[in-house]
Amino acid sequence: MTEINIIIPAVTAFLAAALTLMTGFGLGTILTPVFLLFYDVKIAILIVAVVHLLNNLLKFSLFSRHINTEILKRFGILIITGAFIGAFLQGWMNSGAVKVLLGISLIFLGLKEASGLGEKARLPKQIDFIGGFLSGLLGGLVGNQGAIRSAYLLNYNIPKETFIATATIIASIVDVTRIPLYIVNGREIMANNMALLFITTISAFAGTFIGKKLFEKISSNVFRLYIAIGIIIIGALLTLRVI
Repeated sequence: MTEINIIIPAVTAFLAAALTLMTGFGLGTILTPVFLLFYDVKIAILIVAVVHLLNNLLKFSLFSRHINTEILKRFGILIITGAFIGAFLQGWMNSGAVKVLLGISLIFLGLKEASGLGEKARLPKQIDFIGGFLSGLLGGLVGNQGAIRSAYLLNYNIPKETFIATATIIASIVDVTRIPLYIVNGREIMANNMALLFITTISAFAGTFIGKKLFEKISSNVFRLYIAIGIIIIGALLTLRVI
């Protein structure tokens, strides 16, 4: 393992943690492709998954008092259930076609929010549970739950701190249910890459603290605009099948 193999992923983790804190996304979308440049796919998936979980737990500790329990109870279980069903169905469906359709949908949703039309076109509360389940299902199918989860949470007019707290606890629950299995099956990989895991995690933590400082300086409207832009970017990458 060379120094560059640790430095670049660590720097990426720092930047990704700072940026994704302000959008409600997870680290995986940015960090996984960088890890794959330097490591075998099994090492990349396991290390990124553990860093993702630990960083989510840190964000949860920073924002836990802002969780909206009503939203969490209303669609948290549905989005988690949908995510597991989607992950199960992934091998049976044409994920490439699903990614393109989802990418186009995310671009539309992002543009709607960025243009201000989102305020006038929220899902009625009576049927928003359908959106919660579908956002989890689609996230499980294509593996990019963060952007889809954020797109759905935009349907609620909630403070930015509540947005991050609620998105983080849902992501943490999904992580806690799937990542222990990765760790059990990858004990040898973990043992051989502890230095990489430690340095990447510390870098992500540092990025999260910096991101929180930046987060505190922006208004809720600017925050929602950042999310919309992030959703558009992820949508474009999915449509082009880059991720």
